Amino acid sequence: MKILVLGGTRFVGRHIVEECLRRGDDVTVLYRGRSPSPFAGIARHVLTDRRAPTVEAAAVLAEPWDAVIDTSARDVDDLSPVLPLLGDVGQYTLLSTCGVYRRAPSRYGLTERAATIPADASHPVRASATRKLRCERYVRRRLDRINGPLLIARLGLVIGRYDDSDRLAYWLERALRGGDVLVPMDDRQAIQLIDATDVAHFLRDAVDHKLTGVVNVAGARTDARTLVDTVLTRAGRAVTPCRVGEDFALTHRLQPWTEIPLWLPASSPELALMSVNISRATDAGLILRPLPDSITDALGWQALRRGWSQRWLDHARERDLIQRWRG
Repeated sequence: MKILVLGGTRFVGRHIVEECLRRGDDVTVLYRGRSPSPFAGIARHVLTDRRAPTVEAAAVLAEPWDAVIDTSARDVDDLSPVLPLLGDVGQYTLLSTCGVYRRAPSRYGLTERAATIPADASHPVRASATRKLRCERYVRRRLDRINGPLLIARLGLVIGRYDDSDRLAYWLERALRGGDVLVPMDDRQAIQLIDATDVAHFLRDAVDHKLTGVVNVAGARTDARTLVDTVLTRAGRAVTPCRVGEDFALTHRLQPWTEIPLWLPASSPELALMSVNISRATDAGLILRPLPDSITDALGWQALRRGWSQRWLDHARERDLIQRWRG
């Protein structure tokens, strides 16, 4: 396959390029250069700002492509200069997010037909999702400019090597450090995580199968206890989980999701996003790695990059809260 990847040097995009190269595809990476490319000498590179394509970039976009996989469009301004320049495209895949759905629980989970949030950025927490939703609508309206079928892949929470989101990394780093670990989540809190390698494999298969429309690409549902225990066990350190409970954590003004990533209190509407229905993806061939295997890979990556975000719970404060909890 002759495949053009817009972006492709960071996290999910990097996994997608790796998967395409593994299959022997002829890959071109069109990127801004904000992140160094690990594919020098392996794939063709076109350095450009997609909002102001160079003459070279315009010529490359106009080439015939078996597939264009857009990993980096974050707003309509990233699309409007690019789409008119595209020539014949076998399939255009836009990476979006399950964050575009309204936070309304359903007995069937959030299917591709679930209601979406308003397409404005008035809610600061959902600003990035509203921009992605605008991207979806813009591409749909301009299908004639793509000259090929469209797939919108709404991704859930993705984990794995090269992850720079600082979500799972909190728990990985905390496990690698060892000692007493404060755990505020309810054991039964739902969590959905998908390995980036599974995303890449599925999206590359989708090119072969000419999959179109909207598809949720998320992981299997698990719970907070399973996730935390898996991380702590796989880290191989002397670790003691201190399950303080969310009432204790909220009383002491711990900030869910920011100070302690992946923690969502029982009252949080965001929990609806942990019940994404992936039946369409599995019917189309999505295969999910076992969570322990994904965690082991992620721990290996974190062991190389080590670090502690300033947003995360301070070590000294964590020790103090554990002492208070133990009384």
